[in-house]
Amino acid sequence: MRVRSRALGAGLAIAVVYAVTALWSGHLSPLARRPLLDGLAPPTAYRWVQPPPELAATNQKPTPGTFTVELGNDGSKTAVVTTDDAQVTVILPAGSFASAEGQRSVEVTVEPLAGAIAHPDDPLHVVGNVYLIDATYRPSGDAAKLASLATVVLVYPLLANDHGSHSIIWSKTGDRWKALETDDLPSIQQAGADIRELGYVSVAGQPASPTGGGTSEGGSSVATIAIVAGLIVLAIVAAVLLRKRSRSGSGERSRELEERRRRRQGR
Repeated sequence: MRVRSRALGAGLAIAVVYAVTALWSGHLSPLARRPLLDGLAPPTAYRWVQPPPELAATNQKPTPGTFTVELGNDGSKTAVVTTDDAQVTVILPAGSFASAEGQRSVEVTVEPLAGAIAHPDDPLHVVGNVYLIDATYRPSGDAAKLASLATVVLVYPLLANDHGSHSIIWSKTGDRWKALETDDLPSIQQAGADIRELGYVSVAGQPASPTGGGTSEGGSSVATIAIVAGLIVLAIVAAVLLRKRSRSGSGERSRELEERRRRRQGR
């Protein structure tokens, strides 16, 4: 009974610690709320319009996109459009485009351009491509403007010297650029922001804080490594306890058999 209680206690302790670490990792970042044993997949290679020289040999061109958004009496219907290479996603809630007489749909286009055309204010620097997002009514071909907020999500490349935070930058004409309030997800190299007007968008990075000891994502990565290491230690402890239990059980059976043998001899 003592061995069973010890093993049960160890099992409960491991379960509790696992639950606590899972909750901790989820608190650190929504990206950490995934099974720890699913493995890690390498990031998909970024597709550049103008790749760095060291990546030119293997680079694939980014894909543009042309999408049709249906129109109803109350404006456009909800649509989520994504380029084939998944580097650009535009989320268009219902009513993003106003209805127009004689128009059946809105054609949304996404065109990749070289990042060098963007010139954000210091200390921001462009990371990856620039994309021009435009829209026209069909069949007229007239320009279609946003009637409500839309959301753009951009993938950016994983660069060795890029350790700071990221912001989506936007420009109506490609001349003056504005940094938008951005949700930055460095673990999957994605940034998202709401836009009020279509136009040019890109991801810009800024240098890491010299006193911050790295980004919060770096801190989350360290914490995640610590969590995984702790779980490995717990697994080893559980294996040792189970082995001891197995040995103890074997010893108890041996003593029981010896006691039975003695009783038979005493008869």
